[in-house]
Amino acid sequence: MTSLRNIALCAAMAALAAHAAPEAPPREWHPVGEAFTFKAYALGFLPIGTVWMDTGTGAFESTPTYTFHGRCYGDYLLYKADVHVYSHLSQYTDQSLFHAIEQYGTERRGRRLTFDWTSNVVTYVRLERDNKTYKLRRVVAVTPDVWDVFGCAFHARRQFPTNVGESTDVKLIETEKVFHLRCTVMEKRPYRLPGVGVVEAMRVQLSPVNLRPDEVFKGLLNLDRDVVIWIETSTRTPVYMSTTVPFGIIRPKVEVVMREWKRVPGFEPTVLPDDTLAPH
Repeated sequence: MTSLRNIALCAAMAALAAHAAPEAPPREWHPVGEAFTFKAYALGFLPIGTVWMDTGTGAFESTPTYTFHGRCYGDYLLYKADVHVYSHLSQYTDQSLFHAIEQYGTERRGRRLTFDWTSNVVTYVRLERDNKTYKLRRVVAVTPDVWDVFGCAFHARRQFPTNVGESTDVKLIETEKVFHLRCTVMEKRPYRLPGVGVVEAMRVQLSPVNLRPDEVFKGLLNLDRDVVIWIETSTRTPVYMSTTVPFGIIRPKVEVVMREWKRVPGFEPTVLPDDTLAPH
């Protein structure tokens, strides 16, 4: 189900120069061992899925990487979807190297992006109907400041502004099109986070920059209309997202809410006094 794939990706929302020499020492950019659990609801109360995310380390074609894994499991009426999302970011440059989405359950789907920073291209392949073969769909020219859509959300945590009115731009690719988005802090308010306490959160607006005059922006990852994202300010961690998502002929409101946060030392949120108003 397209909506469940979108939920898995959007639960974690938001440049570097050319690829560094292989002998350069890795950089500590991401909180390895961090993990999240989100719950997804339709119409504000109907559970439709659970999202898990974690940060680790690995390698892609002998390059040390930070790994980001997301899983979304949803069971809605007769439809089941178990979606896994993977991204590898180089420990040398923090650039995307590989991204994949694999869906199991009622439907089997898959797509993969491989980044070649020697030629500055992304190779996009998609799983065929035989559920075995991946077929080349497109080779897309990109600039060094383009990330895969999942890895971009984690990379952007290091550069997000925190003052109301400030903006930052990100570029990301989902399949064939490079999206240039402007992320603007619209407001800040206290937010009660389960298992953590009261934190300060900021609402971030995503605005497309590179649309043609005849294009209509439907939202990130084919989500309909506006996406509302709340991010914990001190660590720039997404804690809440809502949007309208196409479910056949209807477009119900879907909310994705953080329920658990496994934190690591040195990357913990600033907790406010418990009696601070947290209306969200």
